[in-house]
Amino acid sequence: MTVSGNGSAALPYVVSAGGASTAVEAADTPTVDTTVTGTGAADDPYVVSASVILDPAPPGGGDNLLHEGPDGLYVECADVRGCLSAGDGIAYDEATGEIAARPSTDAGNTLSFGTDGGLLVPPAAAPPTGLQGSDTPTVDITVTGTGAPGDPYDVSAAVILDPAPPGGGDNLLQSGPDGLFLECEQVRGCLVAGTGITYDPDTGEIAATGSAAEPLATEDSTCIAFTGDGTAGTPLTATPIVDPAPGNALTCGPDGLMVTPGAVSCDDVRPCLSAGDGIAYDTATGEISARPSTDVGNTLGFGTDGGLLVPGPEALETACGLTGDGTAGAPLAAAVGAWGYPCDLDASAGQVYCDSTGQLRGEPRSLATFVQDQQILNPANLTVPAAQDTVVASHTLVIANPDLCRAAFVMVEGEADADFNLPPNSGAALGITTDEMSYVANNGPTTLLDVHTQGTKVVHTTIPPGGSINFTITITMGRGSGGATYNRIQSYLRAFVFVL
Repeated sequence: MTVSGNGSAALPYVVSAGGASTAVEAADTPTVDTTVTGTGAADDPYVVSASVILDPAPPGGGDNLLHEGPDGLYVECADVRGCLSAGDGIAYDEATGEIAARPSTDAGNTLSFGTDGGLLVPPAAAPPTGLQGSDTPTVDITVTGTGAPGDPYDVSAAVILDPAPPGGGDNLLQSGPDGLFLECEQVRGCLVAGTGITYDPDTGEIAATGSAAEPLATEDSTCIAFTGDGTAGTPLTATPIVDPAPGNALTCGPDGLMVTPGAVSCDDVRPCLSAGDGIAYDTATGEISARPSTDVGNTLGFGTDGGLLVPGPEALETACGLTGDGTAGAPLAAAVGAWGYPCDLDASAGQVYCDSTGQLRGEPRSLATFVQDQQILNPANLTVPAAQDTVVASHTLVIANPDLCRAAFVMVEGEADADFNLPPNSGAALGITTDEMSYVANNGPTTLLDVHTQGTKVVHTTIPPGGSINFTITITMGRGSGGATYNRIQSYLRAFVFVL
């Protein structure tokens, strides 16, 4: 036997044998379809080929993801992605196969993505401490930030330079990158040369004019009086002019100007001061103190050492059902007991809910009710039917579920009894629905009156929340013989309703 070819479509396997032909048959499997052609002769060799069988209707009811192409079987990512879908909390792009978490867009959700791409719920921040800046005529206070851990308060101050001084001149005080400054060249322009003086505003040099023989001319001002002419014999002397008006406590003593002791008291000076924003000033005592605002919510006060104090967040006071004080060391939490049951807490415990008034509520309370009804029928000695399970009466009880939230479990007891008159050699049967409960017979020579028999059945059912059912039993008789009759049928229906 000779086998040629490589099994491809262009060169299939060819099996040939010398001498007499060997029979070759194809045997298929559920997944491969095998075909044999040729007779096995030298000029007509056997040709064996096989094709994979792809199920056109897979047992799961979906499409077959396996495909056959010119180069073989294949399954691509695009075929598989349609098998997936996104549930709650997931975003899924079927075109790319990307699966990502999806935070809710509900208001107040703090879940987001961190800088590393992971899910992030930032820690709860303590309420920021209120802080505001208060400007003065000379300093401008600026407060930025919210006081939160990631956004602290930033307090900065800038000196206010008067752009139009009250004297009408330019403000000589300047502000530079390294602070306030006042240089000589700015002051020199404020001076001018008078009689007998030369003045260089570029250098600030002041010199007397005239020769040594010339007297120095002087000019008094309101507060300064000059004497002498600047010569060696009468040197130039300046004397302050003190107002002689009564009450002036300023005098010129041997060591300079002075305020006469006792002439000016603290009471005279205190009216010269006044309180601005943030300051309390007592003109009677001269006491100056800080003045916190009385605005609602201001937490600024005084510490035990008399300094200004903004206290940290106060610990929360909790009542029934809560533990902790809201601090990092004792976070606020629900006060709960230990689970004391052998069953699994997650699978078996109920839940706690918040009602429209903000009060915590538990699961609906358990309920149990009972309803019953009695029916008495007094027919006029009707003949007991011969056919078995013949309906002779029915009894209906309306059973309601008082719970609007949960289904009710109901146990119903149905009871039926009857009185038969049985002549000699007669009989009768009593049943509920299709269940024959009892059979009585008279085999004696005399008629038996009001022969009593009774049967009871118990069944269970359920009622949807807030619903009701009409529960009905049928009372049946049968196998009546020998002129048997009935004159009384009594039935009870009792229902125990449980909502747990």
